[in-house]
Amino acid sequence: MATALARPISFPDLGLNEQDQDGNSALLELDRGLKSSRTGEQCEAISKFPALFEKYPFPILINSALLKLAEVFRQETPGSNFVRVCVVEVVESCGRHLDKLINVDEFLRRITTVMHSNDPLARALTLRTLGWMSGVVGENRQVQHLIREALDAKESVELQAAIMAAEKYAAKSKTFAMNMCERLTHMIGGLATPVDVKLQLIQVFQHMHHDAETAATVRSLCLELLKEYPTQRVVITTLHTLTQLAAHILVDIPQQVDLLMGYLEKETRLGVRQAVLGELGYLAETAPHAWSAENVEILVEFTRSSQHNAAMTTTALSVLASLTAAPALPRIPLTPDCSLVDLCRECVYDGNIQVACRAIQLFTNIAIYMHEEQNTRVVCEEAHCAALSLLQSVVCAVQLDDNNVANSEEFIPAGLRTCLVCTVLLAKTSPTIMCDLASTLTDILADCILSVCGCQLVCEALASLGGSRADVLTPHLPPILKLIQKFTHDAPLNTHKTKLMGTLVTLVMQVFHGHVWSSQAEAAVVAASKCVHLWAAFCMARQASRYGHHSLAAGMYAVLSWRVCSDQQHFWVSALGEVSRGEASPLASGDRASNLTAANTHLHRALSALKAASTSSQPMTFCQEYVRLRAETFMCHAQLLHACLSLRTAPPPAIAASLATSTRDDLLRCGRVSQQLAKSARDFNSLASQYGTLYQSVFDADPQTLCNIALLQQGSLLVAQGIEIITRPSAGQLTEDYTGPDLTTITSKLGGGETVETQTIITVLEEATTMVRRLAQVSCEVKPVREQHLQLLQGISQVLTSVPLPYPRFFFQTLQKTTITLALLPQPRTPGDPISVQTSSQLAVKVEGVIGHGRRPGLFRSVRSVTLTVNSVIQNRPQHTMDLKIEPNETLTQTAEPHNDFFAAQFLLGFPVPGLYQVTVDTSVTDDSDDAWQTGPRHTLTVKSQEDPANKTSVPQAPRQAPPSQYVAPTSQGAAVPPPGVSVLPTGPPGTSTASQPLSQYNIGRPVL
Repeated sequence: MATALARPISFPDLGLNEQDQDGNSALLELDRGLKSSRTGEQCEAISKFPALFEKYPFPILINSALLKLAEVFRQETPGSNFVRVCVVEVVESCGRHLDKLINVDEFLRRITTVMHSNDPLARALTLRTLGWMSGVVGENRQVQHLIREALDAKESVELQAAIMAAEKYAAKSKTFAMNMCERLTHMIGGLATPVDVKLQLIQVFQHMHHDAETAATVRSLCLELLKEYPTQRVVITTLHTLTQLAAHILVDIPQQVDLLMGYLEKETRLGVRQAVLGELGYLAETAPHAWSAENVEILVEFTRSSQHNAAMTTTALSVLASLTAAPALPRIPLTPDCSLVDLCRECVYDGNIQVACRAIQLFTNIAIYMHEEQNTRVVCEEAHCAALSLLQSVVCAVQLDDNNVANSEEFIPAGLRTCLVCTVLLAKTSPTIMCDLASTLTDILADCILSVCGCQLVCEALASLGGSRADVLTPHLPPILKLIQKFTHDAPLNTHKTKLMGTLVTLVMQVFHGHVWSSQAEAAVVAASKCVHLWAAFCMARQASRYGHHSLAAGMYAVLSWRVCSDQQHFWVSALGEVSRGEASPLASGDRASNLTAANTHLHRALSALKAASTSSQPMTFCQEYVRLRAETFMCHAQLLHACLSLRTAPPPAIAASLATSTRDDLLRCGRVSQQLAKSARDFNSLASQYGTLYQSVFDADPQTLCNIALLQQGSLLVAQGIEIITRPSAGQLTEDYTGPDLTTITSKLGGGETVETQTIITVLEEATTMVRRLAQVSCEVKPVREQHLQLLQGISQVLTSVPLPYPRFFFQTLQKTTITLALLPQPRTPGDPISVQTSSQLAVKVEGVIGHGRRPGLFRSVRSVTLTVNSVIQNRPQHTMDLKIEPNETLTQTAEPHNDFFAAQFLLGFPVPGLYQVTVDTSVTDDSDDAWQTGPRHTLTVKSQEDPANKTSVPQAPRQAPPSQYVAPTSQGAAVPPPGVSVLPTGPPGTSTASQPLSQYNIGRPVL
């Protein structure tokens, strides 16, 4: 059992049953397993609690579940210690949910009861549980007292647990850390304390960084330990503790770097030197700005002097590479002749591949920094030559190696990946270097020296070059096509060759991006899509859509749509085929208006197919909205074309000139074309607004997708501005200094402007902007609307629609997934029924939310705050309350910052007017860049407000029907006479309510049956 504490167990993700409808039923199911008399069933139930916490992370449920686990922990049954081990594992794995515990005192009471047990293992498990609870009960004096007493334990298992708990509490509690300094120092200096225990006690000091005074005291104690205990293990542990302490305090980092440099120069033990380099590497990543030029010079001299030890040289070069990879380099005077560059020149041609790879990483970092900051190309060219030389050495080493491992398909030579990464980074600094690298990599592919996996890495490097700059791969198309034809002839292909085939097809699509396909290349790609399995063929078609080859993609989708295994997949692939045909229609020959209408038709068919393919788990909201907006775009351009042609088909009437003179509006001289153009301008402005709404709803989109949507929005605004230049009366003021959209700001902010897909859209927008400027000049010279203006408008529209649109990645693939789940209280007893509330009271609405993540949380952006907006709107206000001067509708907003992906907010709503209300809760988030995103979800509640009988006031009521015998004759005061059959309620004294007046009793005969 003690071994279980040294090596923590881990449960598989057993999950919960799918039939569990809510958290309460799931908790009841697990509670039955906890109450079982069999240890195995208890442990199985305990192992499912982490999945329960992740699925329903709400405070009430977590509080109940933790109390049940504490009760199981307290019980003394056969096998109870193993059950406690399972509970400790659950508490450890669910640390992010422990702060939602409500009954903390009751939980501690049940756990600390076991501390009075005679079993040291049970006490050790209790200490570990308390240690993992330090984030919740870190300042609890009783728990701190138990941990201090446990440090005197004689049993090793209990002492280890006490040290672990002391380390946790020292990181959370300032009081505990200050009180434990003297105690830990005494234990470390004690002769009876074993060396292993002393090393663990030293590590506790690294968490005592709550204030500068405590940190200074701990640092001085650790420096004394370095003098008193110079053994290797103590020195390594103490230096690690000092490094962690300095990284938290920040002000001690320069002294810590100097201390480590002193040990690096004077220490002769290899183990200590290796540990010192590790600590220097950590400080180089966390605080490179704290390094001085002297520190770097010392490390450079050490690297040169340790040429005899390749491992030590590699580690030192790794530290320098981490130091130079930081955004802000330390205070180092970098010149082409400095010692750091000379070290790179010496080590990059080293015979050891590992040393050379680390040196080329360092050389690449320095060269890119000098190119960006000092505009120095000499170092970049020198680093590029060194990287190519190293790459050739790696490839030649594979050619000379006759080992069976080197001949396998999965073999990747050492250093190949590092060389390719460095060469690609250097190639992006200069077009000449990029073309030279593309030629070298293509030659390596053509020689077939590397294995299939090695060729895959080379192809990925080529794809990186082709994706960042157009036409760089065009001269190297023949060898790429030969490789595709070779693999097609060798079909069927295994997994590695299939992946390589997909990358080669991507290279061909990059070559023909923005160009007309040759028959040989198109035939090779189509043949390649037929010799691989269906998923690889779909990936090829998807790549064709992403690079704008919609005609090619439409044929691939047409073949795949009937070779799927479900209706959902059929509709999805069919929708993609319709999208490709729709995007290819404007590029076809023939009447342009007909082509735009055909594109709109195909996209609407795709929209219907997408709706059929959507499910509750995959709603495809973005795909539907994106396709709808593209269809709307083509329709707007078609209407603009018809509006421009209407000047010829429907010329102005004869009285147009007189109307323009009488109304002083020159646009009336043009006839109906001015009205149609104004409508087109409104349509394009509305389209741009919808693109902006779509932009704000895709929180998880990658930067290229956001850039794609933003540029499409700018295209719509550009056409609207071009129309307004010639239709607005104040066009002269608009056109004098027209500059067009600021595309550079958009791409620099979003970070997606470096791909060829985005560059194509930017080129089109720049060309359209030039035409809008020309239109602005013409509008200043010629007024009002003339054929010359309309020709320019048609040219702008044709430029924006004649280039195939690359579809963004987010249309096909989601790399980041963020979901928000809300829970609203109160809830009606029966779903669908309204919640009853009186007009004199208020309703407290509590909103609890959980932020869920996919496999890569925070890949592009993360949630910093959540804004909840509550709107209460009356649905059917009674007629007799219309005269009340009370606003029944209310809007409240509150911003909550999530803690461990959980947030909560409370609203107090009033319903002063009786009636049926709809309460809507909208959710929006703000990321780390202060950008707002309308992510949803939206929840609604129905509230029925009723009048309070105790505070009921008189309100005008509808007149009552009375028998004709109760008709009252007109009075002498001239009061209004009611119509026949209507009676008037008797009036009482002032201040009395009509509700208290007795009503007349009528004798109404019983109807005869």
